[in-house]
Amino acid sequence: MKPIWTLRLGDEGLLSLMNDELDAKKFQPLEQYAYPPTPANETIRQYAGQIWRTLRRETEDPYITGDSLRVANKNKLSRIVPPPACGPLLADVNLTLEDWTQQSDPVHWIQLLVLPPCDHIDIVRSWAIQHGHTILESPSRSEIIDGAEDIALPDPSGDGVIVIPRLEYWFIRHRSGLRLLRRLLDRLATLQRHCVIGCNSWAWSFFEKKVGADLVLPHGMTLQAFDAARLHHWFSQLIKSGYVDGKVFRLSVDGSDIFKTDRDDGKPESEYLMKLAARSLGIPWVAWHLWHSSLRFGPKDDERIAKRFPDEQALWVAELDELQLPKNHVSEALLALHALLLHNALTADELSIVLPSADESNLLAALVSSDFVQRDGDLYSCVPAAYPAIRQSLVSAGFPSDRL
Repeated sequence: MKPIWTLRLGDEGLLSLMNDELDAKKFQPLEQYAYPPTPANETIRQYAGQIWRTLRRETEDPYITGDSLRVANKNKLSRIVPPPACGPLLADVNLTLEDWTQQSDPVHWIQLLVLPPCDHIDIVRSWAIQHGHTILESPSRSEIIDGAEDIALPDPSGDGVIVIPRLEYWFIRHRSGLRLLRRLLDRLATLQRHCVIGCNSWAWSFFEKKVGADLVLPHGMTLQAFDAARLHHWFSQLIKSGYVDGKVFRLSVDGSDIFKTDRDDGKPESEYLMKLAARSLGIPWVAWHLWHSSLRFGPKDDERIAKRFPDEQALWVAELDELQLPKNHVSEALLALHALLLHNALTADELSIVLPSADESNLLAALVSSDFVQRDGDLYSCVPAAYPAIRQSLVSAGFPSDRL
């Protein structure tokens, strides 16, 4: 199973690792993950819902109305704001594992990194490639169901660090879909070499309950949430590595610069990044996709803007859209989204195996058109920007969830 999108380590300016090392933070125990705080007015907005939005429309006159903004061309926008290479998170992994990889007789031969879903960058794989470690590739899910006996498992006494980037690719939720995972866990229990295992947080919660994976693997570690300060540092580095250095990003509601900092304490004057950190649940790639999807070009030949901000190239940050599940098939949609989170990505045929009662063709098309799911070739996965809404919907409906 190949990743949806893998970081190209040779791309100039994407990693900025030298700068990111200064901001690196070690991974922490899984249960210590804490969401960034939500500004008070944003909390009111979340609870009040439509009432809050109606009152604000009646009392506020946005600096630029949404219908006057121009949707940015994706290719041009990606040159200005490069894709989320997540250099800071790679630096975090480096800081967490660098000493351990050099130990000849570590306390634990295995390190388990549990990451939030929608990691289409494949952080653990990218770290392994960067350091030249051996990657154990997962089999296809058809091989898993067929019970193939010739699937390569880790060599218990081999040399060097071995990396399993996505443990969730070693199973499928099917009556025969956990046998290989059990074989893999049995082999890992005898391992006497450094091994790094990456796992989706939703899949890890499932593995703990279904196969007792926590009895074999060590206590999981996860990233420290990206708060407003870390987003400010990271996004600023991305902008500098983009096509235009120094471009200003202004909120459409009031024209404020989201990256302008206070002269005294160095903190952003706008609450936007604090709101973004809270809404993204502290997940860096989710925050980037939410930000990226809200960027717009301003109206052409607007005299008011030209007068207030002369000789300035600005990108405008529009308000984030509220996503809505297909109204007539909410239950089926939630089942499909839950399955995609567990497996990270599935083909339509694989989803029909996991959810035999679902009409996956129409359902997947509806989820793609409503921006909950994205398609890459034959693989379907949850859209990073939609993950907070997906998680809230699943938790509210009583689905078993992850611990992040």
